[in-house]
Amino acid sequence: MTRILSAILLALVLSVPVDTVAEPLTTALELRSLSAEEAESGVPVDLRGVVIFAEPQGTVFFQDDTAGTYFQLRGLTAPAPGDEIRVRGVSYPGLYLPGIDGGELEVLAHPGLPEAVAVDFDDLMSGRYHYQRVSVEGIVRTVAPDDEGASLVRVDVGSRVVEIRLEEPPQGDKDIIDSRVRVTGLAAGVINNRRQLVEPYLRCRSWNDIAILEAARDLRSIPEISPGEILTFAVGGQERRRVKLTGVVLASFPDGDVYIRSGESGIGARLVRSDPLLKSGDYVEMIGFPEMDRFSARIVDAVTLDHLLGDGPAVPVTTRVSELLEGLHDSDLVSFTAELSEQYRQESGGVLVLRDGARTLHADTPALPEDLLPGTTVRVTGIALVESTRRSAQYRSEPDRVSLRLRSAADIVVLRPASWWTSTRLTTALFLLLAATVLAGLWITLLRRQVARQTDALRERIGIEAALEERHRIAREFHDTLEQDLTGLSLRLDAAVARGSDERLRGFIEGSRNLVSRIQTETRNLIADLRQEPGEEADLTSALGELVAGRNGEPGPEVVMVPPAADVPALPSRTVHHLRMIAQESVTNVIKHAGAATVAISVDYDGEELVMRIADDGRGLEEPENTSARSGRFGCMGMRERCRKIGAEIAWESVAGEGTTVSVTLSFQKKGVSA
Repeated sequence: MTRILSAILLALVLSVPVDTVAEPLTTALELRSLSAEEAESGVPVDLRGVVIFAEPQGTVFFQDDTAGTYFQLRGLTAPAPGDEIRVRGVSYPGLYLPGIDGGELEVLAHPGLPEAVAVDFDDLMSGRYHYQRVSVEGIVRTVAPDDEGASLVRVDVGSRVVEIRLEEPPQGDKDIIDSRVRVTGLAAGVINNRRQLVEPYLRCRSWNDIAILEAARDLRSIPEISPGEILTFAVGGQERRRVKLTGVVLASFPDGDVYIRSGESGIGARLVRSDPLLKSGDYVEMIGFPEMDRFSARIVDAVTLDHLLGDGPAVPVTTRVSELLEGLHDSDLVSFTAELSEQYRQESGGVLVLRDGARTLHADTPALPEDLLPGTTVRVTGIALVESTRRSAQYRSEPDRVSLRLRSAADIVVLRPASWWTSTRLTTALFLLLAATVLAGLWITLLRRQVARQTDALRERIGIEAALEERHRIAREFHDTLEQDLTGLSLRLDAAVARGSDERLRGFIEGSRNLVSRIQTETRNLIADLRQEPGEEADLTSALGELVAGRNGEPGPEVVMVPPAADVPALPSRTVHHLRMIAQESVTNVIKHAGAATVAISVDYDGEELVMRIADDGRGLEEPENTSARSGRFGCMGMRERCRKIGAEIAWESVAGEGTTVSVTLSFQKKGVSA
């Protein structure tokens, strides 16, 4: 759709009068200078240049004196490289830099290909010469088939290796590996979705674009060197040409990595293709290109020249983790004893975390043994590799992290199984012990509280039982002594009344008999109260009614009971007993001291408080505020003591000549307080 719109826009632009159309871009540099947003708007373009690379059914790349650019054929006949052309169209963003869309193509002449610009890898990576004819010089590292009928040549240009993509298949009769060449072609590259150049490469039409400057050396003429001579100082500088190494195979991995021991040192090699025939202990001769790895040199793009079977596996170097961390055995086969700290799986196998004293080291293994537990003492064998380095001084590099690469699960030998007390089990046991300790502490605390509650209850029960037993004893004593004596006295008074003839004496004796009867009644009530259980309840209104009824017919003031306005709840018997005795003592005080004509007893209850009042119409108290005990008078003191026992409050209100009111207030929450 975008291309159709661009073509329509181009047609409209070409049909508008000249004086109303913006001037078209006439150089490749002007076109390349557009931003992606500007190029998207379809800026008119009219360029002349020379074709440097053409895809028969795709894109044509050409350049002028300023830079290079490209356009899409859209069914047009592709021009030949070296043709001078004129292209008119509109700009579009492209993947990396702007190009021409919907163009009109006109072949003007055939001056031939322009001179190539000599560049290095940094020039290619900068994008400065992108889609221009360039040339690079370097040493051929590998040649391999690419797509159908194409080749992929990798050339070491100094700091990096650049890929050369040729439109012809490899030449079977010519080996150009390790030769110095000059490659001329189109500067291109791989672009990501952020319009960034990820990796530059060159596109060439044929093998004629690769000129050999220095032929490859004969394999027999390549000198054999030791690992310690690779990339070391040389007066004329180290060439990046192939070197030859011989040694014993230490390990061979499926990804093409091979490690050999040449002399006393180990070195790594990256083969062009994996060689499954290489086994540990075999003797090999190989050639490859030297390259600095993370800490020490290795050879890459290597091939095996000679291979002899060995008598057995290579012998590892016995060492310690501390020596490995110094980088003494980088790329060598080593063996050491350590304790397994932990292990975990990963996509390519597993990782063992090994501990030797205070030092730890990671070991990569193709497979994790199933029965290997943390805490196991093992002996491991593998290739020591320096993973990263640090600069310990201005001119010196030191290993920062070292790992071990195991060849198989057989490189792990268990020397001593892990203790049953693993960290997980010990943690679980400590957690359970802690939980048991906490639960035991809680249980002991609860038990102590329960024992304290039961002790308090038992102490209270013992106190109640003791008080009840004492009350029962007093009741028995009253019944067996005082009540019997009163009964005998009452009988004697009855006999005296029957024999007496003096009316005055007869009246006196009759009054005495009534007094004794009242004392007997009170004594029986007291005995009944003493016999009641602490938890029993009684009716206060009935108890006060009995007190009033007992005064009927007696000399002195009239005692009346005022009916309560609301129902009075049942109270503990002890509380009722104390309230009745307070009322009786108040009535007695009125009889003795007040000279009153009437005494009224009332009880009020509002749901929260109970108020008992004893009011008389006597002469009143001389000092109402002084109700404490005096010599020979303990009535008020006894009333206060009874109030304290039931949690009540008592007050005297008196006006001279108008009587006295005794008020006893009992909070409903405290109604259960007993003697």
